Amino acid sequence: MSHKQTAVEEARSDIREHAQATVGDLGSLAQEVSGGNELRDMLIRAAKQTATLDSSIKEAQQSLTVSQSAAVRLVQRVDNINEQWKSLPKTIDVVKVASANI
Repeated sequence: MSHKQTAVEEARSDIREHAQATVGDLGSLAQEVSGGNELRDMLIRAAKQTATLDSSIKEAQQSLTVSQSAAVRLVQRVDNINEQWKSLPKTIDVVKVASANI
């Protein structure tokens, strides 16, 4: 084998190795891109779940506000009933006096 043929074979071998390394690098890059796509999909799912959670929190806050308003109204009604009970003995006394005068 001549010196030229050996040099050509060595160059071909180097090119083959470089091509294989490039293919390997492209394969690794494809895996990274695939992993990036998976990460993107995970982030999209997380964003959707966050939006759903945010909506649920807002609904819960609205329900809580409605419940608090109902509780305030209930307390007011109980206070009114208590006031009526406090005035009941006076009312009974008035009825007794009125009955005695008939």
